[in-house]
Amino acid sequence: MANTLLHNQIITPEALDVLENTDSASRIINRKYSDDFKFGGAVLGQTLNIRKPARFIGRLGQAVNIEGIAEQYVPLTLAYQRGVDTQVSTQDLMLRINDYRETVLVPQIARLANLIDQDVCSLAQGLNQFVGTPGVTPSALSTFLAAKTKLDNSSAPMDGKRKMILNPAAEGAIVDNLKGLFQASEEIKQQYLSGEMGRTIGFDWMMDQNVYVQQVGTFTGVPLVDGANQSGSSILTKGWTSGDTLKAGDIVTFISTSTPVNSLNIQSYQTTGQPAQFVVAADCVASGGGAMTIPVGPAIVGPASSTPQFQNVTNLPADNTPVYVYGVASTGFAGISGVQSPQNLAVHKDFGTLAMVDMPLPGGTDKAYRAASKKTGNTIRVIRDYVATTDQWIQRLDVLYGVAVLRQELGVRIGG
Repeated sequence: MANTLLHNQIITPEALDVLENTDSASRIINRKYSDDFKFGGAVLGQTLNIRKPARFIGRLGQAVNIEGIAEQYVPLTLAYQRGVDTQVSTQDLMLRINDYRETVLVPQIARLANLIDQDVCSLAQGLNQFVGTPGVTPSALSTFLAAKTKLDNSSAPMDGKRKMILNPAAEGAIVDNLKGLFQASEEIKQQYLSGEMGRTIGFDWMMDQNVYVQQVGTFTGVPLVDGANQSGSSILTKGWTSGDTLKAGDIVTFISTSTPVNSLNIQSYQTTGQPAQFVVAADCVASGGGAMTIPVGPAIVGPASSTPQFQNVTNLPADNTPVYVYGVASTGFAGISGVQSPQNLAVHKDFGTLAMVDMPLPGGTDKAYRAASKKTGNTIRVIRDYVATTDQWIQRLDVLYGVAVLRQELGVRIGG
């Protein structure tokens, strides 16, 4: 059989095909914003502001109650230009396409897809809802049902688009426990054959080796809220040990029986009966006197706010309210301080987004091609150029994309 001379017109669609068929969390996330970058040309660092759904209180009775429309936006930035580059000889380009695909292209794209998937999984760091215990692999169904409860209380759609994304340890720990929940015999068969979960308790379950790992801060002390009725994107606290740290992505709650800081259902505005959770937005360190200003997300909005449609807590934290970390009181800090904790996910696919855009084709090269898929939103560029001094061909594969959390309430982290 004659060799097929490989060139970019063959390599580009082959690369796109391999990328689309790589099994990863990036395949199930919202992808609908890629086209919005095409106006004016997409470049690294370009930002698209995505409007979030408006929220309203409503009224009772006949009298009109005009509500202001307070718009909220989420920035989606094309922050990542990733690629895999190779240098091949003229002889290498004489490989048949099947040989090239298996020996060169598949390993290249597998690595590229992994890098993209890592960035998607890292969106967990921006989610504020959490269940489980850092450093403890979840294995009980109750842990996953607790995550489901949080999504239900957050009015996450029950439209078949909820996903459970677990690292290998969590998947291995739960598969045996849940085998009896699958009613379809074919799904039970597949579970035994593949070791994968399938669908149960309203989620499609999948394994992903790129599940984000949170490095928990190091802390002791007995932290308390420092000052009553604080709201907004930061809160003053005291009582830490000097030098204590919280890391971006850590979770804090403010626990009080007399003035509970509980979360609200975003549609009914009724209390969920559960403490409101907030994600630490940036690394912070306690001062010599034990004070720490914690940047939090979402912003704390209490009942007396000027934008009541965004109220998310029953009460603002009272002065001296104890600060819990990952739901753990100060007496249990030793068990979670400094641990590394995989952040498994229970999400609706619209919790975040991945936008991948066309890259420009430069001049002055031997070959430059681009392939894009309307179905998935994937787009990849392949450039080839010749180095005469070494009789080598330099080939680079590039993708340009951005990821962002769209709606925090549509995602729950499950500590591992």
